[in-house]
Amino acid sequence: MNKRYFLLGTAALLGVVSCLWCSAETSPQHLPVPIFVAPKPMAPKPGPEVVNTNVARPTVVWCPTCRGHKTVGVEIEVACRSCGGTGKLKSGLSKIETTCNFCKGTGKGIGIVQKPCASCLAKGVLDSTVVEQFVACTNCNGAKVLEVSTMISCTTCGGTGKTAKSSIGAGGSFGGKTGGKGLGSSLATQQDLPCPFCHGAGTIEKSVRKPCPVCFGAGIVPPPPPPPPPPSG
Repeated sequence: MNKRYFLLGTAALLGVVSCLWCSAETSPQHLPVPIFVAPKPMAPKPGPEVVNTNVARPTVVWCPTCRGHKTVGVEIEVACRSCGGTGKLKSGLSKIETTCNFCKGTGKGIGIVQKPCASCLAKGVLDSTVVEQFVACTNCNGAKVLEVSTMISCTTCGGTGKTAKSSIGAGGSFGGKTGGKGLGSSLATQQDLPCPFCHGAGTIEKSVRKPCPVCFGAGIVPPPPPPPPPPSG
């Protein structure tokens, strides 16, 4: 009995010694250390683009009156285009001379000719400081154009005030049952009737927009000249 317990105790002791010896021979295993990777820094957002607004002002600019053309259109009195300056018109087939309805017998009309610009002295350009002193045109209130009523030649009758109407005599081919054959063309006549569009006046009124004759369509005019100095006493 004692021998049996002796063997069991010896076996248990040998097991403890073997476990201690194995733990001493085996190298300790270290746990993996976590590696933290720092995030890449984000690229900075580009700031607002700075635009240089300090642009040098031009010292010379186009003349606002003639827009650099050096000339301006001026209305002058010319011969009437409807009657050619005679003041008379021939109406219908009768060739009777009547008073021109467009110029009322004066034989004169309005034309436009080019004259040197007085604002820039026909140079086409002005100093920018001079242009800044221009003021609004009082004739058109700065609108650059004027709406005016003008009389133009009637397009229906050509300014004659009459329209020709053909009529057939009683003996024509369309004269009825008693009319002769083939006589329609020989008996056809024409008579002048008042134009239904202009009611015989030969002209019609039309509202048109034209450039202001004072500022020549610029809307601004040079400032008035300074008053003369008082006479020295």
